[in-house]
Amino acid sequence: NYMRHSGTAPTTTAPTTPKALTVRGITAEDKVYDGTRVATVVTSSMVLDGLLAGDVVTIGATGQFSDKNVGANKFVGLTTTEGGADAGNYLIARQAGTTAAITPKSLNVSGVRADDKVYDGTTAATVNVQAATIAGVVAGDSVSISGAFGDKNAGANKTVGLSSTGADGGNYILGNQTS
Repeated sequence: NYMRHSGTAPTTTAPTTPKALTVRGITAEDKVYDGTRVATVVTSSMVLDGLLAGDVVTIGATGQFSDKNVGANKFVGLTTTEGGADAGNYLIARQAGTTAAITPKSLNVSGVRADDKVYDGTTAATVNVQAATIAGVVAGDSVSISGAFGDKNAGANKTVGLSSTGADGGNYILGNQTS
């Protein structure tokens, strides 16, 4: 009995598991209110923890603020995409978010007048904007101008401080006319 051998060695297979790669260090820039949630993302300080020397993995990122309104340390949700010749060799843990600020937009206001009033124990003032110019409001925003006397006491030529009010008023500051 004689057995023939084909000359090839037996082979086997083993699974290869992707290596963990963690993305961190993506930031977002502060911005002046513009009525949108769009954030400018900065990847120059991004770090890829776990990337082997010589491997090519690229990460792209975009971001959105949690809402359009003015505020400090607002959450910016990140969406990342990966590419590069070696991206398939990694299990990538994406950075979910970062923080940035949205600061108030300045409105150019002129021609606002305050009406005289009879003492009523409050600082409330009635402002007249019929001849006023209010420029810089983002399309679709609801902004009004309101005023308040510096104190409740009777007097002549009293200063009335102006502010932006309305549904979107908190996203603005008054520019050239503040009283």
